[in-house]
Amino acid sequence: MSVKSPGRDLGMLGVFIHVLGDAINNIGVIIAAVLVWQLKGEGRYYADPAVGVFISLMILLSAIPLLKKSGAILLQTAPKGVNPEDVKNDIEMIPGIKSVHELHIWRLDQRKFVASAHIVVDSRTVQGFADKARIIMECLHAYGVHSATLQPEVLEASPVIMPDSGPGSQGQATSMDANHSVCRNQRSRGGEQECQVICGSSYDGLRCCAPVHPE
Repeated sequence: MSVKSPGRDLGMLGVFIHVLGDAINNIGVIIAAVLVWQLKGEGRYYADPAVGVFISLMILLSAIPLLKKSGAILLQTAPKGVNPEDVKNDIEMIPGIKSVHELHIWRLDQRKFVASAHIVVDSRTVQGFADKARIIMECLHAYGVHSATLQPEVLEASPVIMPDSGPGSQGQATSMDANHSVCRNQRSRGGEQECQVICGSSYDGLRCCAPVHPE
């Protein structure tokens, strides 16, 4: 996995544009002065505003890339070359991880990426979540993510009652661990998974994931 280079430093690019604008401005003033001095007629007086407009356009066009790149960082957009779906699929391949949702990756600056995610594990592996988190961080580091906040969620084992089909059964039932079936159902919903950690009622309008509906 290779992450795209952040490119030129935006601070140095801004300084370069500022110095370049001053240099072009000085050269433009000299050119306009020579034209007004050497040419005859009323048209020569348009040289100064024409050069001024040209300099303004040059500075504006050179500043647009800087504005777009810095604006993308301020808007906390996802870094280029990092597909959140690929990151999610890689994390879900880690043994003991049932599913991942609410995965967000954004940029703090040109070179520092951060992330947050809800990690669903079953009740048997939650005690070793620190080991899982270490592996997840290694996976995120491969994508260039500097640091991440991981929220573990426990997928409780729900018993599924299945009738015994053996001969002479009198309604006897056996139970099985339904972790895997629940996980498959969650993934089949295309990412619309419910958080296991319920937010307070005062955050109903601010929660980022779907509310858990009590049965």
